Amino acid sequence: MSARSLARLGPLLLTLLVGPAVAQPAVTEVTIPLRVPGLFGARTVSLAATEYRPAGDGPFPAIVLSHGSPPAAQDRPKTTGKFPIASAVFVDWKFVVLTPVRRGYGKTGGAWDEDFGRCANPFYAEAGLETAKDIAAAVGWLAERPYVDHRRLVLVGHSAGGWGSLAAASRRDVPILGVVNFAGGRGGKQRNQANNNCAPERLAAAAGRLAKTTSAPSLWLYAENDQFFAPDLSRHMYEADVAGGGHASYHLLPAIGADGHGLINMRAGVPLWKETVEAFLRDIGALPR
Repeated sequence: MSARSLARLGPLLLTLLVGPAVAQPAVTEVTIPLRVPGLFGARTVSLAATEYRPAGDGPFPAIVLSHGSPPAAQDRPKTTGKFPIASAVFVDWKFVVLTPVRRGYGKTGGAWDEDFGRCANPFYAEAGLETAKDIAAAVGWLAERPYVDHRRLVLVGHSAGGWGSLAAASRRDVPILGVVNFAGGRGGKQRNQANNNCAPERLAAAAGRLAKTTSAPSLWLYAENDQFFAPDLSRHMYEADVAGGGHASYHLLPAIGADGHGLINMRAGVPLWKETVEAFLRDIGALPR
């Protein structure tokens, strides 16, 4: 075959090998201001964040995608807050995705205020509401972007970020359509032992407490082999949320990998949640039906 023929076949071969070309999202590092009260008055903290924007002018629906909290304190500075696999799916659906790094983690640094206290007597709701402050600041920042449709804002979170997203939804001043909770919770896998949780009954009770002031619907996604929140616990949390007045739906997904807690970060996990999440986003009006 001649070189000219190969050149003509090049685009076809590339499509067959890697799939059709898609427009690459604009990826920008940004900072989000957050006012934090202190002993000597309020101060402004800058949260580091990454923004992914689809091609075009918008206005687009938008997602605040929130990271978890490593069990070991020494790992908090390593937190990037980035979810490249899930973000790619959402951007393909024409969402702007903002992944903030909360106080006490990664590039943001500073004091860590999300501590839930002693394992025997944790204050999970309060810790979640502290996380929610950073999430609310990210929502406010997105709502001011001219390329974002402020009527179609959604929270997505993983682990402590999922728990914080549920807490943020319990606030009256966070204008969102709904929450997608990937393996949300706090206090899991203590001493690096699977399903060794701090006061799990208090975690369920806190879920019910937060639900009392939540009007936005939520989608709860957990894997069968989640080592932080086993099926019995995640289902108990969900049932407490519904009993507290929450509008939640629960999906226990098949086991994946060594620990299904990291489902959102697994490329092989996308087929397990993609259709369910897309349907939820359509139901709440974040995506057109």
